Amino acid sequence: MPETRSYDNALKMAFPSIVQVGGTPHRAYSRFLVPKDLLSTITRYLHTQPDLRGRLTLLWASDHRPTREAYEIHYLFTLEASHHWVVLSIELADTDRLFPSITSHIHAAQWYEREIRDMFGLIPEGHPDLRRLVRHEHWPQGTHPLKKDFHWNHVLERQQGEYRFRHIEGEGVFEVPVGPIHAGIIEPGHFRFFVAGEPIMQLELRHFWKHRGVEKLFEQLTLIDAVLLAERVSGDTTVGHALAYCQAVETLLDIQVPRRAKYLRSLFLELERLYNHLGDIGAMCNDTAYSLAHAHCGRMKERVMQLNDRLVGSRFLRGVMQVGGVSWDVDRKELSNIAQELTDIQKDFSEVGAIIFANASLTDRLETTGVLTEQIAWDHAVMGVVGRASGRDCDLRRDRPFAAYDELPVNVALYRYGDVRARLRVRGDEIHESIRLIREICSRIPDGPLASEPSKLGTPGDWTLAAVEGWRGEILYMVMAGEDGRIQRCKVRDPSFVNWPAIQWAVLGNIIPDFPLINKSFNLSYAGNDL
Repeated sequence: MPETRSYDNALKMAFPSIVQVGGTPHRAYSRFLVPKDLLSTITRYLHTQPDLRGRLTLLWASDHRPTREAYEIHYLFTLEASHHWVVLSIELADTDRLFPSITSHIHAAQWYEREIRDMFGLIPEGHPDLRRLVRHEHWPQGTHPLKKDFHWNHVLERQQGEYRFRHIEGEGVFEVPVGPIHAGIIEPGHFRFFVAGEPIMQLELRHFWKHRGVEKLFEQLTLIDAVLLAERVSGDTTVGHALAYCQAVETLLDIQVPRRAKYLRSLFLELERLYNHLGDIGAMCNDTAYSLAHAHCGRMKERVMQLNDRLVGSRFLRGVMQVGGVSWDVDRKELSNIAQELTDIQKDFSEVGAIIFANASLTDRLETTGVLTEQIAWDHAVMGVVGRASGRDCDLRRDRPFAAYDELPVNVALYRYGDVRARLRVRGDEIHESIRLIREICSRIPDGPLASEPSKLGTPGDWTLAAVEGWRGEILYMVMAGEDGRIQRCKVRDPSFVNWPAIQWAVLGNIIPDFPLINKSFNLSYAGNDL
């Protein structure tokens, strides 16, 4: 707490006109109201000051009508050394649609600001790229779904429109469009390459083909019931999203989660990390035509998913999270079986890993392919597996412990060469670490209740933030309480939303046939991105 106050005081001394907003003791961030005309200066200071180095972690807007005729825009920064959260907030009158863009000096703000323009009709003044992001061109002019006067079940009429891609002109330059419809069963995403000869000169993404109105749907639900929607935001991250949502609501409702429930939450989260990492390593080998390793990783992934099914009745671990704790227990015999099963899987994986890294042709394909430098990773606030493969030493399980991780120290896998090989190695290390953590959980889990019941509905207008280190990276939820226990606003951020823009840098200088491998090494969610 004293260290937190020193950061807060330094910020107030540097900018005396900002106002610190008080809050209850359990709020895990400092919040300041800042004048709109100082926003760019203050965000630059937070981002670049050597003793702060704030990473833009989330940027979101809220429409406060009908309570008051105003919008608010909030900027969440994570300080590099202390991992402390600082929130800067500006308020806009209902008639004021302009707010200052910070994209020119904080690149990670680019998609956030375009998203706010599309969903609220608020315009980031000075943004270098004001093309539509979420609202594709067939959406009618003036449609902004997260405004309070837009009804959740409103059916839109189609209009004609065309997205203007950036073009490179010159002799011998070819434009290669890929998607949004792909072979196989992957979700829609459009990739437009520009090449001169073989090397890629530019890649531009065009996503958001399956916008489902998830954040609008949250506003139709109660704080307690919305867990089912959270766990369906991105189907391969059921536990991560449900847990982040539950933690936010538990803070709003002052619910103390029992220790046994915290351990079980960590268990389920690590099982989710385990089966996804096994599948990813196999898929990366498959994209290099190394089908033997793919088959073995697929077999091990299937064993974990069958284990999930035996434990809770769902291969994807659905239905185990609830506000206040968990809805499913695991007895001592099952915990012992988990430990034995994972011991066998770890032995298998160690043998396969030795084969993978002894294969010279595979190593040749992975090394120096799809390099994302540490500087670009920092500039774009890249996180999770991709960030740790590019030297970004951050993992919420260690840096801001949640669930039972304050009692389960985590060893963070870190590499600095930023290529496909590094991203594969991070996953491999995390598989071993997840198995170690699960063994610890199985041996140390305390007895006790599974959940605590809420005793209040929540104060309308009160909001908080919660974060979870999912298997892809940092998952963030901002939840604001409404009337009668309902949700006024829920902002969801999957790590994919942050990491997708960075892949446009990782492919430069590579060849198009290497793109599937690079893309798979990132393995980002379309659904988690296309809310």
